Amino acid sequence: MIDVLFRIVGTVLIALVLFDVFKSVIVPRITSTKWRIAPFLIGRTLWPMYKKIALSIPTKETSEAVLDTYAPLAFVILMLVWLFMMVLGYALLFFSFRNDFTPHIHSLREAFYYAGSSVVTIGFSNVLAATTAARAMVLLAALCGLVFMALEISFLFTIQTWLQHREQVVNTLSSRAGIPSSGLVLLLRYKELKIVPTLGASFLHWEAWAASILESHRAYPLLVYFRSSNKRDSWVSSMGAMLDAASLLFTSIEDVNVGEADLFYWLSCTTAESICQFLRLPTIEGIYLTKKEYMDGLSILADAGYTIKSNERAWQQFSARRAGYMGNLIAIAKAFALPMHTWIPGFSLVNKPAEADKIAAEV
Repeated sequence: MIDVLFRIVGTVLIALVLFDVFKSVIVPRITSTKWRIAPFLIGRTLWPMYKKIALSIPTKETSEAVLDTYAPLAFVILMLVWLFMMVLGYALLFFSFRNDFTPHIHSLREAFYYAGSSVVTIGFSNVLAATTAARAMVLLAALCGLVFMALEISFLFTIQTWLQHREQVVNTLSSRAGIPSSGLVLLLRYKELKIVPTLGASFLHWEAWAASILESHRAYPLLVYFRSSNKRDSWVSSMGAMLDAASLLFTSIEDVNVGEADLFYWLSCTTAESICQFLRLPTIEGIYLTKKEYMDGLSILADAGYTIKSNERAWQQFSARRAGYMGNLIAIAKAFALPMHTWIPGFSLVNKPAEADKIAAEV
């Protein structure tokens, strides 16, 4: 009876690992998190504790350094957990067929060693699988081990490829929108360099980037935990700055017509909302901006040479557009301790929970 239980438990462990690897690595699209090891381990178990410890560190540089290490560390831990569970599953199977090996397996510890040797394809010379069932298990363990190692290497390269694509585009924004990013600074920089007509091409480029974020960060949620090389910036802050710029162009600036900005706006709003829904993050309502701060920003743009709309309707339209993305972006930023973009450099967007109530009352 105990051998039957070992076989059932061992089979379940192996099946859970193979199912999770299949969903996490092979399937290149959004998948369910039910019966999954990776989402439970990385998002629900390790990250809340890790983030709490990192944010409790008084030195900001050290805290950021600790946060930076989570994603690579989580990747390694996930690989080790998958490997351990697979070896344990085969160990239970080997032990349940202990009399089918010559000499017989005498303990679960010996079975774990032989299972590990089979999975990592080292092999063992002092034990012989004497029956068909035992030989099949040894071969299956070796096959699973080979496939597992190959998939994990490909998974690592896939994550790195998507990450490099994301950060390459984010890094190009630093010279255009400052650090942390600001939509106002972006528009001022284009006006200063007299390249405002090229805004359309920039928004088309960022639209393609937003589409890649929508695809990759839901298919491979581990990407969300990888942070930018610049401690004061993130992919969330970059998206927020570009969305601010797009919203200003459509509601508050008269002399610049950029239809591509609207295309980028709607796709990026969908991207932020979809990621929040997939990760089950509650949206934080509000635009996190007062009318005075909005008018201050318009004054800066006017001084730079833009023709602006400073009426009440422009403010209401801008507020409505900004409410379409700020709640989701701030939810992502808070959940993963990511820097947010700024309105005017030096103005904080994240640490103003009381401001949201006041803004909601004004609007």
